[in-house]
Amino acid sequence: MSYVYTVARLRGMENHILDSAFFSRLMDSAGIDEAVKALGETSYSQWISGANFDKAIDSEILATCEELKTFVPDRELLDIFRLPYDFHNVKVLLKGLFKVRGGESEGRRYDLLSKLGTIDSDELTTAIETEEYGFLPYGLTDLIPQCWQLWDQTKNAQAVELLIDHQMFRAMLKLAEGLNMPDITQWVREKIDAENLRSAIRLARMKYEPAKALAFFHEGGTIRPDDMAKLLSEPQETWSRLLSYKDIGRVLSALQDSGDMKVALSEVSKSLDDYLIQVLEKAKYSMDDPANVLLYLLTKEAEARNVRVALVCVAGGLDREFGRRLLSNGR
Repeated sequence: MSYVYTVARLRGMENHILDSAFFSRLMDSAGIDEAVKALGETSYSQWISGANFDKAIDSEILATCEELKTFVPDRELLDIFRLPYDFHNVKVLLKGLFKVRGGESEGRRYDLLSKLGTIDSDELTTAIETEEYGFLPYGLTDLIPQCWQLWDQTKNAQAVELLIDHQMFRAMLKLAEGLNMPDITQWVREKIDAENLRSAIRLARMKYEPAKALAFFHEGGTIRPDDMAKLLSEPQETWSRLLSYKDIGRVLSALQDSGDMKVALSEVSKSLDDYLIQVLEKAKYSMDDPANVLLYLLTKEAEARNVRVALVCVAGGLDREFGRRLLSNGR
């Protein structure tokens, strides 16, 4: 199926992506009113009203997805991007119901639900609260009862979240493999690696032993869970060298170069997000590569993340220099 028209449309849309100069200006805003005024010159202006920045930013991403649906031939390319938001919503709904079952009448947090998933959030809420899971995709029909069983046995919300994340990555990989687009499948595998590395850093800080940490790593990446777990027996400053045989290994250089672990961990997380965009950047040189769709969505998501970071820093009077270091690399 030809993607020439799709890529041409995306090239036009790329001209409206906010660049690093804009974010420098946004971060230099004297106050939130000045920052909102700057955003008034962008596509975010139609969503920004009041102080609910998260909803406004999500609205921009949702509008982008809806526009792409009108001209992207393979809907699954959009679904791979949006699927994590479905699983986020499952977590929110289940954790709320766990609290309600535990006696907290105000446990439900519908305000935390995202509209960015592929499943309508109202329909998902009804399905989970009425225990009518039969129509749900991505293996959720079987997963949700498993989550309830695990919760009843352990009352461990973290274990339930991990179970949900395992299924999320299985579902993403299945979607990608069904497209028969090797670059997209490779990207999903790299995304699994990135999440596993984030987990490895957190587990190392908590001084987990490799054997106990193994269950936290997801299958399907390019690096085996066993090898991820083995990192925990080594000093973090050596991880970049130990993974030098993988491109993603260079992202860990901040752990070696920085004496401030808080800064290092933030920079690694940001660098992993940037790396997942870079994995697809070779698609820019093709006018018929479907990977341009996912590349555009990831770039737009990074833009939205930068808007959120800048607004939080400006509104909260936080350290602007630290905020700048959290910004994803602009175009």
